[in-house]
Amino acid sequence: MKNMKNKPLTRRTFVKKTSIGAAGVTLASTGLASVYLDIIQDVEKPAILGGSPVRQKGSALGGSWPVYEDSDVQMYLDAYKSKKWSEYSNSDKELSVRFEKEFAELMGVSYCATTNSGTDALDAAQRAFDIGPGDEVITQTNTFIATAQTTFNLFALPVFVDSDPETFMINADLIEERITPNTRAILPVHIGGAAADMDKILAIAKKHNLVVIEDACQAHMGEWRNKKLGAIGDLGCFSFQEGKSLCGGEGGAVIGNDDNIMAKVDAYTNNGRDPRGQRRSFPGSNFRITPFVAATLLGQIRRLEVQSAQRDENSLYLEKLLSEIKGVRPTKKYSGQTRRSFYEYQLIYEKEYFNDLPKTKFVEAMRAEGIPFGRGIDSSLHLDPFIETYLNLRGFQKVFSKERLDKYRRENLCPVNERIDKETGLSLGQKVFLGTMRDMEDIVTAIIKIQKYSSNEVFSDHSYK
Repeated sequence: MKNMKNKPLTRRTFVKKTSIGAAGVTLASTGLASVYLDIIQDVEKPAILGGSPVRQKGSALGGSWPVYEDSDVQMYLDAYKSKKWSEYSNSDKELSVRFEKEFAELMGVSYCATTNSGTDALDAAQRAFDIGPGDEVITQTNTFIATAQTTFNLFALPVFVDSDPETFMINADLIEERITPNTRAILPVHIGGAAADMDKILAIAKKHNLVVIEDACQAHMGEWRNKKLGAIGDLGCFSFQEGKSLCGGEGGAVIGNDDNIMAKVDAYTNNGRDPRGQRRSFPGSNFRITPFVAATLLGQIRRLEVQSAQRDENSLYLEKLLSEIKGVRPTKKYSGQTRRSFYEYQLIYEKEYFNDLPKTKFVEAMRAEGIPFGRGIDSSLHLDPFIETYLNLRGFQKVFSKERLDKYRRENLCPVNERIDKETGLSLGQKVFLGTMRDMEDIVTAIIKIQKYSSNEVFSDHSYK
């Protein structure tokens, strides 16, 4: 892990480190705030136009991922040497049970049930509330396919809601208009690691007697009013896939406080065994994790708070730097969000500050500088062809009337999320924020380079030299 003791840029060191000279009054019209006006003049032209990149090839932003130590390897080997390669008895000696207890304590809940993926966590959580054929679950279009896929697999309808253009989260103001007599649950996603508007969502759920299942698969350590995301609604679901800030390669978990509901979740992951008595008294499948995944997670969880604090520090510094320019800004947060978590850090691109340079060209230019901006959203699921595959299944044709499915298709519109994808959304992966303050400075330096040259005809015509 890189040292975080770097000193923040002064005007003099910014000039020295970024090859940016003295006053650049011409940049005032592009939105640069006062702190930069006296340090910017001779910005080197962007790499995509033949200049030198801010980050040389091979010098990736942030830290490597995943992170492990010799002690992690030893824990894995100990699990291997134990010759107990499957865990299903809910014994305190099992590594999966040890991790469940540690994670539940960290999340501030009474119970945790591990699964072999975040997808299966979402599946088990919905099954615990007996969501099934003919039911409807309100969720968002900006999410990984598993959020909706697990609902479809129950022969229920995931009803997609458009995104808030300023937060990229589910637009809670649009939820009530999508509620029908068959709606059973709201499944908000804390996409990227920021928080959905849980105050509004919980109020709507209470008004309509709906369950709230949080998809916190990307939101480890995030908080809403000082409570961990995933612990706000009735159940919370997590993923421990390799890219997540708490990773085990694969794996997932469901957390909650209701003893009976969590017993149903745990039972479903373990072939119907009630964890309180081991009798097969519930519906079930086998979603168990192996002791090897549990050993990996027990190693990774030891570093989670330190890594999260480092991401917090770097992101705050980046936000400070971005506040001094215009054209790229962080997404807004809802007032209840007391800590964000990290998977993808979302930002908003405003092309009017770049001479209307399209987002696609801006992203291409930033990547040429060694800054790996992503698209800002996970997906626009409402456009995915997998939807028609499900709706044309014989089971769906039996459960839902033609009129309902036709209405579902007509209402399946999320234009704001499509605009985020095409025009305004940017993102940076979580490992970028495991780097140094200098990394954050390089991001802003690259933005400034592109901003200054964005009026260049060669740049705009995309006929790069």
